[in-house]
Amino acid sequence: MIRAGLDRVLASDLFRGAPQLSAFLTFIVDRALDGRSAELKGYTVAVEAFGRPPDFDPQSDPIVRVEAGRLRKALGQYYLGEGADDPVRIAIPVGAYVPAFEIDERAGVDAATAAAGDAVAQEEAPRRPDAAVSRRWLLGAGLALLLGLASLASWYRIRDDEPPVSGARSLQPGVLQQSVPVERAVKPTTSTTAAHLPVLAIVIGELPPDPMANEIARRFVALLADAIAGFDDLVTVKAPLDPRATTVDADYVFELSATRFGDVTESAARLRAVKDGRIVWTGSSNRKFRFNAEDPELPEIARRLAIRLAEPFGVIHADFRQSSIISPAMRCIFQALDFRLTMKAEDHLAARTCLEGMLEKDPNFHAAWSQLALLTLDEYTAGLNLQPGPPLDRALSAALNAVRLAPSSARALQAMMDVLFARGQPDEALAAGREALTRNPYDPDIMADLGARFIQLNRPAEGLPLLERAVSLSSGRPPWYDFFAFLGARLTGANKQAESHAARLLANEGPLSLLGRALHYAGAGDQAGFVAAVSGLAEASPLFRVDPRLFLERRGFSPPVIERVMSDLGPTILDLIKRP
Repeated sequence: MIRAGLDRVLASDLFRGAPQLSAFLTFIVDRALDGRSAELKGYTVAVEAFGRPPDFDPQSDPIVRVEAGRLRKALGQYYLGEGADDPVRIAIPVGAYVPAFEIDERAGVDAATAAAGDAVAQEEAPRRPDAAVSRRWLLGAGLALLLGLASLASWYRIRDDEPPVSGARSLQPGVLQQSVPVERAVKPTTSTTAAHLPVLAIVIGELPPDPMANEIARRFVALLADAIAGFDDLVTVKAPLDPRATTVDADYVFELSATRFGDVTESAARLRAVKDGRIVWTGSSNRKFRFNAEDPELPEIARRLAIRLAEPFGVIHADFRQSSIISPAMRCIFQALDFRLTMKAEDHLAARTCLEGMLEKDPNFHAAWSQLALLTLDEYTAGLNLQPGPPLDRALSAALNAVRLAPSSARALQAMMDVLFARGQPDEALAAGREALTRNPYDPDIMADLGARFIQLNRPAEGLPLLERAVSLSSGRPPWYDFFAFLGARLTGANKQAESHAARLLANEGPLSLLGRALHYAGAGDQAGFVAAVSGLAEASPLFRVDPRLFLERRGFSPPVIERVMSDLGPTILDLIKRP
């Protein structure tokens, strides 16, 4: 029964798109069922499951701890969604790699026999034999949710006596001092996000009878699928598929073929739209690999390709926006993303209205809650399209809903980071941002967002590398990436580096771009450019005209950074913005 339960987990959409997690889970369950639980230590898992060399050092390489955390969250999400009715539940207790099993009494198996060896039995919580079956499943669902939210416990805690996201929400004093009203009651049931997203199928084409070319191609596909799966609010990935399949249930197919000539592997790839057969993107490569599939360059190639395909402004979404099969829900998501490019009030209103209407129809669409949280923040930080009630409370409510519906979603954690930062809780915000980047280390938007928070806190040495990497990875990036990279470079005295980012701001009329241009022209002694930029900023943001310091404070800049910006703008700035 446990093996059948494992097979169901591995066949789910969540795990099919995460081959490394699937291999990890299979390894530890097999060892436990074979009575070898005592072997499940960090070193053994790293060497035998992840292929690390015999000299692996668990202290210097945290791969097992990181992947175990991801696995716990993924299992929690699975049992809240596709696996809600599974008769067998698999859990990985925190601090251990030995799985625990819970079997529904209705399946005719004594729950006491579910433990795989003494080590598992010791990890399992005591059971009450007189508890009703419905009670057991309620507790099981609660446990799955707690597993999914375990990593968030350091920066917010939910009261145990309240139902999930209903009524008022009270958080611990270290995070929030007042109750937060929640506009909609959302229960952490099956998320319907995947039903709205474009589906990408990855196929390995027919390969020649060359074991090495096969091995390289298969490892590359596994790495690519795992990286794309991190963009769980933007795309659903299915991989790998049988190349002999005559039909593919997907919107896009990524097809890969490879041939090896000596130590050179020639590979060709293309992205094809299923509906009309269009070739959306092609690529090829001739590379020397080190005679095996463990070449360290292979993961980096896969990650860069995943970013190019699946990032918020990547190839798939650029094409899907033009598609006739796009769902209304994804149109709302794209409107929210496009607002980040323009920062116009009318675009903000249109995106927010679209998301709110979508959530009325489908309150379990976690990607919409994440985007709504970010848009609601703009009511506070930029004064856009204010609604009744405190915007920071409504933003927190939306972020909480996103996290509850998708505990392992990097985008939900990104939204939580921004909300907590705006609420004046920088330590908790940075913890959420780091966790978001751990969940999806390939998303330039999360890299840039976390880097921007460090810049605003006057910690450019930590923020600038993140922003520079995000800029290098995202070809369709919003201008605010370059603004914060520009500001971070100025704070570190890297003026030439700052100038390269200033050039990107010249073609954008958003408030941050105008602020960056004003700083750039002030430093360059270009009075005409400076006056034009300041006048444009005062017109685009009435708050800047009234109080430039408050404008910066509302956007999250710390006092030292505010003083630096005001000093660089010069003493005439106040007189200039008050001119009729």
